[in-house]
Amino acid sequence: MTPSRYRSLVLAASATLVLTSSPQPVCAADARQEAVLREGSSEWNEMRKAQPSVPVDLSEAKLKGRRLREVDLSKAKLVGADLSQSDLGGSDFSDADLHGAMLDEAYLGGSRMAGADLSGASFERASAAEADFSRAKMPSSVLRRSELTGARFAGADLRGADLRESRMEHADLSHADLRAANFWLASTSGVNFNGALISDETVLPNGKPGSVKWAAEHGVVFMPVSKPVAAPNKAATSSVAASSKEMAGSSATAPASAPLAGKPAPQGMSPEQPLAATLKPLRAWRPDPESIAYDADQYEQLKSNVTKWNRMREEQPSLKVMLREAPLANRVLAYADLHEADLEKASFKRTDLDEADFRGANLRGADLRSANLQQVDFRQADLRGANLWLANTSRSKFDGAIVSPETVLDNGKKATRAWADEHAARFTEE
Repeated sequence: MTPSRYRSLVLAASATLVLTSSPQPVCAADARQEAVLREGSSEWNEMRKAQPSVPVDLSEAKLKGRRLREVDLSKAKLVGADLSQSDLGGSDFSDADLHGAMLDEAYLGGSRMAGADLSGASFERASAAEADFSRAKMPSSVLRRSELTGARFAGADLRGADLRESRMEHADLSHADLRAANFWLASTSGVNFNGALISDETVLPNGKPGSVKWAAEHGVVFMPVSKPVAAPNKAATSSVAASSKEMAGSSATAPASAPLAGKPAPQGMSPEQPLAATLKPLRAWRPDPESIAYDADQYEQLKSNVTKWNRMREEQPSLKVMLREAPLANRVLAYADLHEADLEKASFKRTDLDEADFRGANLRGADLRSANLQQVDFRQADLRGANLWLANTSRSKFDGAIVSPETVLDNGKKATRAWADEHAARFTEE
């Protein structure tokens, strides 16, 4: 952009701000400011340096698919703005107002959103590794299937947030408010939960509701949802209201009177009604623990650390492994000890199972499509109805394994008696 073009845009933006300086609600983006931003990061940042005190209003701006790396949008108003699929790597959104904004599939690696209002914002499938969300207000935000490795959420308000299936390895969630948040199937290895706040409405990665036991194991404060057993007196009511207001204002940090990690909160600290009903988490489906066919604790242990899983199996040889219908697709489970495990209808699609031990396991109806099954031990395993299409079965052992006409082999064909004889397996019509 030429210097004259840049000056004209800046002057136009300034004129618009002067004309609209009266205290009227603004429902749409400032057209002149949006035009400068569309020119690119350098032009926008030059304007902000030249006019540091000019407020920025980009509410409902249509900026989908833009390349705006390292752009300065600190303290900007971006209510309802569409930034989906945009490249915003390294950008500064500190203390900005983005409530209701759309950032689905956006790249936000290394961006700064500390103190920003992200209430109800959508980051579905966004890539925000190493991003800083410290102290951000994010109730009812959607971060489903997002890349959040190493991201910082210290002190953030994540009440009712949808974090299902997100990758959060080594993220910092210390002192965050996680009540009613949904972590179903999220990868949380190495996450710092120290001092965070959960409730029995919080959905843990294994699908279970938050509990005192889980809180104690992770250095977390547990606050159960419960109804008042009796009407408190006026003084007590004022005290509870003040406590609730203090907690809401500080986003997530527990007050000085908070209970020890892993201990239930006092009655006065409990919310009077379930947060899930109050916050209405966006698309935050919550599984019924009784509908989960597999052992949630075993599932969490296996997917989090195979080495520790194998050690546990050595120490508890009589432990019955129940992982029916477990969603274990797209994971690295090489060398996993799953002998005699109940894995009926479990999903291992595209999972790395190099040298895994499935001796005597129940794999009826299991999905092993495109999995790495090199040197896997399937001896005596039940593979009736299992699907191994496009799996790498190089040097796998099938001695004594049971196959049926419903078993799909790695070449896409159904298992036959001839194939069973060739691999020392057993063929049955059942």
